[in-house]
Amino acid sequence: MANYHPADELLMQFAAGQLTNALGVMVACHLESCPHCAHQVKVYNHLGGELLAEQSEAPVSAELLEHAWAKAQAPAAANPFANVGDVRVPRPLRRFVPGYYDDVPWGGFSKSIQQWDLPISDSQYTARFYKIAAGKELPEHTHKGNEFTLVMTGSFSDKSGDYHAGDFILADEQTRHQPRAHMSEDCICFAVMDAPLKLTGFFGRMLNPFLR
Repeated sequence: MANYHPADELLMQFAAGQLTNALGVMVACHLESCPHCAHQVKVYNHLGGELLAEQSEAPVSAELLEHAWAKAQAPAAANPFANVGDVRVPRPLRRFVPGYYDDVPWGGFSKSIQQWDLPISDSQYTARFYKIAAGKELPEHTHKGNEFTLVMTGSFSDKSGDYHAGDFILADEQTRHQPRAHMSEDCICFAVMDAPLKLTGFFGRMLNPFLR
């Protein structure tokens, strides 16, 4: 299981604007707390600009130029949540979490493990918050596809290591683990997945038909 930073390929796709909404927002959140990856994206943006500069010019209609100029001159819409909420809520998420994570309409099977689906889920990825109570753990599971996870607050561990706020983790079909939140505080994670989890324990297998 890879951890701590997005792969270079993912950062290049982000710089080129090729990621879907859900995964793009997650990478943008990671960049806010990771100078290393933010620098890499700047490098890729610079390289992309150089490649564009080498391309031959193409004629553009006057109507398109007028439309682009009018859009550039229009005043930016005010973001009512830009300066509110806890600083630990990254800016790309503040339109969905205007206050703090306590304001999220959590749901789930128990108070120890809760979740909330973000409205940025798309046809390819489901975007979801998980909240694991301090000292509690998710059921043992594997994955039917890829799951990208960004630790928002708190920390958790599994057999592969310890993960803290800002860490970026990729789990896939080869991953089998049971994440446990550290005892100090609840752990909130932002997960983007292209397939449901697959629970592996006895009771977990009974719940698999209800997962999505």
